[in-house]
Amino acid sequence: MIYGHGDDGYRYATDFKANFSSNVWYERTSEKLLSHLREHLPAIANYPTPNADELAEKIASHHQLKPDNILITNGATEAFYLIATLFYDKKAAIGVPTFSEYEDACARNKMHLRYYKRVDLQHTNFEDDLVFACNPNNPDGFSTTILEIRALLIKYPDTIFVIDEAYIDFTVQITSCIPLLEEFDNLIIVKSLTKLFSIPGLRLGYIVCNPETKSRLQHSKMPWSVNAMAIEAGKYIFDNYDTIYPNMEILLTYSKTLQKQIDSLNHFTVIPSETNYFLVQLKTPDASKLKDYLAYTHQLLIRDASNFRGLDKHYIRIASQDSKKNELLINALKEWSIH
Repeated sequence: MIYGHGDDGYRYATDFKANFSSNVWYERTSEKLLSHLREHLPAIANYPTPNADELAEKIASHHQLKPDNILITNGATEAFYLIATLFYDKKAAIGVPTFSEYEDACARNKMHLRYYKRVDLQHTNFEDDLVFACNPNNPDGFSTTILEIRALLIKYPDTIFVIDEAYIDFTVQITSCIPLLEEFDNLIIVKSLTKLFSIPGLRLGYIVCNPETKSRLQHSKMPWSVNAMAIEAGKYIFDNYDTIYPNMEILLTYSKTLQKQIDSLNHFTVIPSETNYFLVQLKTPDASKLKDYLAYTHQLLIRDASNFRGLDKHYIRIASQDSKKNELLINALKEWSIH
């Protein structure tokens, strides 16, 4: 799906006061990281390393793994398309509602798709070659513990589980499945740096897997898919990880407060989430109308969630900002309620 994701402010000829449509760190990019990138801008005069090996070494060290466990990708989305190439014409199961690119990647590779409810992951039977699970899930924030995923890996040894951890840092409810790699070969983990460090324009993610799987994925990956500035950003991030890691506690506090405020309004029911983003169910099916109203009247951008498989025009997704911007949204929703 080329169009239809969040952060689609380009569709509106307006300067937004706040963007609630994208699950990206609300304070935007670290000024220290931006300054570092400015200093290294001349690097664009040369080709990047074909496979971003120097960044893979830093990430491997961060996770106490080996470089053979890490494959750098052009955002997490490239990872899903690469993984799907290994399963051409095979069977895949996707937990819905969820990120649409799993489905699109599988469809491109002629895979036979079926869907299960993401909230029922640990209660679903799998005879599939590949299973996708976003953890915590986008768009509802639903999460599965590492122990629950471990049980699935044991129960279905012939099924490869792809765990998308793009938003794992936006919750304190669960931990990464990376420790399970020592024990299981039927696990692939996809990570993203764009959300946490607010660099979605650079497109930077990585796959964590066993060496054999990395080797197979490498054969499908084109050289230079990760540009020089993205590699430089990744190197800086992992050289300074503890100092530039965002204060997630305050954002989650903002999110909890915003969820309660919206849920108290007429016409809106919040589906509780332990992340910075959450779904809101509308009393009437007006998701697109509400989005346009907020954009044109209040210069606020939200995510129309009606194009997530399993949802409809009753749903929007909100990603919390700071308290002042959240107040703008609350006041705008109040006006809509009496509109």
